[in-house]
Amino acid sequence: MSLISVTRNSGLEFQVQVRGHQFKSDMSEGDGGRDGGPSPSELLVGSLGACIAMMVQLYCDRHGYNDGEVSASLTYELADNPKRVGAITVDLEIPKDVPDDKMDAIRRIAEACPIHGCFIKAPVMDLEILKG
Repeated sequence: MSLISVTRNSGLEFQVQVRGHQFKSDMSEGDGGRDGGPSPSELLVGSLGACIAMMVQLYCDRHGYNDGEVSASLTYELADNPKRVGAITVDLEIPKDVPDDKMDAIRRIAEACPIHGCFIKAPVMDLEILKG
């Protein structure tokens, strides 16, 4: 298990660090931030897209489908009660040489990504609140 640390830069902008990588997350100006990075919801949806694309790319590489690249375009909508990402649309582009009879396999692989699984069965979260 990798330690992911999140520390405040300023305002609503936070620095995320994992395995020597760093990136920022912030809210849009309309939501009270300074738009210094993607919002947490955007990161979640982006993680889903990256997970799906990587897993499908591995399948295509393994089977020699290389007439084009795998890419994903996603849109999402927020919902209330509880506040959450309520709907996600994924448009997955795959190489042109993937045979039509492999579309079900591609769908199964895309839906087997660990991030997608979190939307099917929520992970257990153990929240400890520590005074700093």
